[in-house]
Amino acid sequence: MPVLQEQVRRGYLSMRKKLAVLLFLTLISSSAFVHPENFKPGAEPEGFRGIKWGTPISVLENMNQVWEEGDLKYYERKGDVLEIGGARLNRILYLFWQGKLMEVRASILKSYDNAQDELANFKILREICFRKFGKRQKSVLGKKEYSWFGDKTWIRLANDEPGFLRLTLGSTQLSGQKRAYEEQKAKQEEEYKKRLAKEAKGF
Repeated sequence: MPVLQEQVRRGYLSMRKKLAVLLFLTLISSSAFVHPENFKPGAEPEGFRGIKWGTPISVLENMNQVWEEGDLKYYERKGDVLEIGGARLNRILYLFWQGKLMEVRASILKSYDNAQDELANFKILREICFRKFGKRQKSVLGKKEYSWFGDKTWIRLANDEPGFLRLTLGSTQLSGQKRAYEEQKAKQEEEYKKRLAKEAKGF
């Protein structure tokens, strides 16, 4: 009987060790999954072409407003070079929220390279981003999309079907503030509607 108890005890301890190792590996993989797209050390930018995130539009020159959408204002910069490392661009837009630079959108010229069966300008820009910020794997569903997230900046390089190519980068802080502002605004509007509906019942 003591022999059987000892075997059971050893088996229990062995199982505990296996579970501990499994839990440890799970935690490692989970933490890696939470932040799989960080910039490589020292590569995170603080803005775009010398303009830092949060810079007021009032202090910038050669900026022409092209349109606005809600509380966002879109600008083009006079004299901007429509090229990044040899990758040709169609347009670069600077988005300002509450008068501060929050985001930049660069649409990439769609040019197909039959020899390499690849979108040439997109490929060039992808390789530049890989070297500068760190290599990325393709996202799920076969969509060509690559992204990097940091404390100051987030970047997304994507081939959105049906072939809309764009490099987008923005301020992590301001994007978060705008999202929180919109959530608070939506909440206040919902509460206002409920209050009106309640008051209407009193008639």
